[in-house]
Amino acid sequence: MTRLNLAQFAGPNGQLSIEATREIAAELVALLRAAPHWLVLVTEQNPIDLDGIVNVLVAMGQHNATTGSELPHISKTKIRVDSKQSARHGNVTHYSRTPDALPLHTDCSNKAVPPNLVAFAMERPDPQGGGESVMLSASDLVHELPEDLVSLLRQPIFPFAAKKRYPILQGEGDDLRIRYYRQQINSALGEQCTSSDNLQEALDELERYLELSNRSVRFAMHTGEVVIMDNQRVLHGRSAMPANSPRLMHRFRLSVPVLSTCRE
Repeated sequence: MTRLNLAQFAGPNGQLSIEATREIAAELVALLRAAPHWLVLVTEQNPIDLDGIVNVLVAMGQHNATTGSELPHISKTKIRVDSKQSARHGNVTHYSRTPDALPLHTDCSNKAVPPNLVAFAMERPDPQGGGESVMLSASDLVHELPEDLVSLLRQPIFPFAAKKRYPILQGEGDDLRIRYYRQQINSALGEQCTSSDNLQEALDELERYLELSNRSVRFAMHTGEVVIMDNQRVLHGRSAMPANSPRLMHRFRLSVPVLSTCRE
């Protein structure tokens, strides 16, 4: 697991200058462009400086951008157990507000182009060790899948919304990308969207490989740590936690154009 410490870029006062922020952003982009396309940024901050994290993410979104380009839009959400939000069964995102385990998935899988950067900043871990993070890159997963399943997953036949069908796997080699969220597909199927028995069998088979994968990485996040991933190349999930867990994370989503370019 790749870990990068924020302190090595900070000045004597512990703060990040504009130049240091750009430097760490460039380092993070370089690391995300290589397998396994995710990492942990260690800030050693308690409480974590969320504004500072946003500044780093903005700098990542502007990396190699032309002068005067617009600031990237960043979606910000608090992720914690919330009984009111979890009761909203019409939205698949209600699952992230429950204490239940979240299976491996892609954020915003129903979008034409899902954001390619997702970050989770840990403010308060579960004191009982619940809510462990699980990560699995597409480049690792594909080595475990049979060729006939890979071939089927490359076909644009999987419904992620009532009128949107996409392939689950795209690209080759280190440019392999994945789009997957079984709950989102199930939701689309519930909107009068039909599927064949072969498609359902393929999804069930994929689920079995995801559950039994020897290449997934499971770990507990600590206060001040930030998991940063290429959301188009990595699946993520979490283990269950107690119903009264005080665990609090902050999720950030944005598009980083340089991550979408071909690998060198």
